Amino acid sequence: MENRPRFTFKQCMLLSFASIAMFVALWNYKEVLSVISSVFGYLMPLFIGACLAFVLNVPTKAFERMFAFIQRKCNLKVRHTLNTYLGFVLTLVAVGSAITLFVNKMVPQLAVSGTDIVNRFRDWYPTALNFLHEHNIDINVPQELDIDKLYDFVRSYFSFDNAITVVNTVIDAASSTFSVAISAISCVVFSIYLITGKKKLNHQLHKLLYAYTPKRFADKACYIGTLSYRTFYNFISSQCLDALVLSLLLYAALRIFKLPYAGISCVLTGVLALIPYVGAFLSCLIGALLLLLVSPFKALMFVVIFLVVQQIEGQFIYPHLVGNSIGLPAIWTLFAALAGGQMMGLFGLIFFIPLTAVVYTLIKESTARRLKEKGIVVESPAESEEREKKEKLMEKRRRRVENKHRKKQEKRMKRKKREENREDEEDPED
Repeated sequence: MENRPRFTFKQCMLLSFASIAMFVALWNYKEVLSVISSVFGYLMPLFIGACLAFVLNVPTKAFERMFAFIQRKCNLKVRHTLNTYLGFVLTLVAVGSAITLFVNKMVPQLAVSGTDIVNRFRDWYPTALNFLHEHNIDINVPQELDIDKLYDFVRSYFSFDNAITVVNTVIDAASSTFSVAISAISCVVFSIYLITGKKKLNHQLHKLLYAYTPKRFADKACYIGTLSYRTFYNFISSQCLDALVLSLLLYAALRIFKLPYAGISCVLTGVLALIPYVGAFLSCLIGALLLLLVSPFKALMFVVIFLVVQQIEGQFIYPHLVGNSIGLPAIWTLFAALAGGQMMGLFGLIFFIPLTAVVYTLIKESTARRLKEKGIVVESPAESEEREKKEKLMEKRRRRVENKHRKKQEKRMKRKKREENREDEEDPED
């Protein structure tokens, strides 16, 4: 009874208020969930701005390193914030140039390819219906594909009878567009403030953390934050670089072999390659289906070219540019992609992989530390195989040394016996 911990009056009051607040929250859980949902809705632009800042910080940090290298070579001393501002400006210039180049060069090709695809699909549609009827395959699809009916529907929708509905729809769309525009501007402004003031914000967070939490907790939180930032940074940079290199190589290969729809295939590959594992195969499947409208042989050529380009990029280019960016085994990467895709869709599919890598690293380090404290060694199959190889190698060396030593002993004994025989022959009394 004497060892029972005693709570102070302040701790008892805090515990009582926490218990009452939890009881009230559980009793009115619908209102609490509604308030939480509203708060998340209000904070969503800030969250999107933080994600945008994190993505833009990848090239910004690369430019910062470039400027720091130039300054070291030229023996220049400038403020670190100047490198951040210059890197951010160059990032905006690079992103703007890429968008302008895409709009000027790729958008016309995409428009032409899209029109051609629609026309080919319109010509191919009756052939597909005849094939289904010949093989007695009954599918509930329209017997005629008339694109012009869509225009008639749109024209009839904007008749005088629907004028009031159209006006209300336009007003709602305008208000929604205005709200989206304000949210987009808020996201961009918030991301700019985060990137330009990241060092100061990081310093302030460290001060608050060490001021209001125990040092051990603050050290652990800082380590987890650094690990999370490094993992997410490496993952985003590696995925973007992989998608860019793969799309450029595929575009060049399709141009060399003069296959159609090179532009739209390149764009699809660049976008879908951001999705780990399944993205590249989806782009290959979609590209093959598009070329199937032109020629089955060209579709087969596309699949072969895509697989060859992917193997070249994955085996020779990607490991040297990126390497093992997040340190997560393939089985856990696939698990994270599947679980994240089921729970949160495309965003979860991309977000859960670096998050799983952080959790995997923390569990791995904690497990290694606990085993070391207990003095237990648990070997993996690879470590066990490596240990057995070393033991066999050491055994071979030991036998080699023993054989060498035994041969020396035998030579010494033979030499000694020969000397004794020679002495016996030289001695007359014997």
